[in-house]
Amino acid sequence: MHYIYGADYVRAPEGSTYTDNDGNTIDCSGAIIVNSSSGRPSLTSPNQRIAKVNPTWKSGFGSSVRYKNLSLSANFTAQMGGNCYSVTNFALSYQGKLKNSLAGRPAGLVVEGVNAVTTDGVTSYSKNETITDNVFEYYAAVKWVRDNTFENTFKTDFFKLKELRLEYVLPAKWVQSVRVLQGASVAAFGTNIFCITPWPQYDPEESSAINGTNIFGGIESGVFPMTRTFGFNVKLQF
Repeated sequence: MHYIYGADYVRAPEGSTYTDNDGNTIDCSGAIIVNSSSGRPSLTSPNQRIAKVNPTWKSGFGSSVRYKNLSLSANFTAQMGGNCYSVTNFALSYQGKLKNSLAGRPAGLVVEGVNAVTTDGVTSYSKNETITDNVFEYYAAVKWVRDNTFENTFKTDFFKLKELRLEYVLPAKWVQSVRVLQGASVAAFGTNIFCITPWPQYDPEESSAINGTNIFGGIESGVFPMTRTFGFNVKLQF
């Protein structure tokens, strides 16, 4: 799977414009078309190309510094250019368990977009100012419905500190006082320290779905959160 296909909002075609209250011509190419009566947009057929799955590039690198007996090392991973459909985001948003469905609950909201009126085969546009007639139906049937592939598809770009390790090698004179030891060190470490990403749910590296023995990229289906671990290590050489 190299591309994600699905439904998007019905949008104004390229080259569409409208005139605002000050007489300025506003380019509204690609703007969401909103029904002027209900205040809700509509979705396209589910065969629109939404986004590319595979990242443009992936990388990993490490670095370490040492001062006398103390050393610090870090390992990083990153990727850019990929996208994924999030079932987790759809499910939690649809159930109203995320903050992305708070707007408009008290008194409705105005969806950013344009109204379209066709007369004698000519379509004209104006800025949408209609308040949604039913904000619950807007979220449950349009914005956060499973079929809205556009809203539930996100970039999987990330920059992650995979591991950080601080180690101290005990001085030789300390070790030599214990005759059976040839060397000793103590270290503290942590994994998955931080992750910078636009991905809204859990771990962008786990953005795939499993069906039997098959793994499908581009679909995240209820993965577990990224696990952060911390530990302490003692190394003895005899």
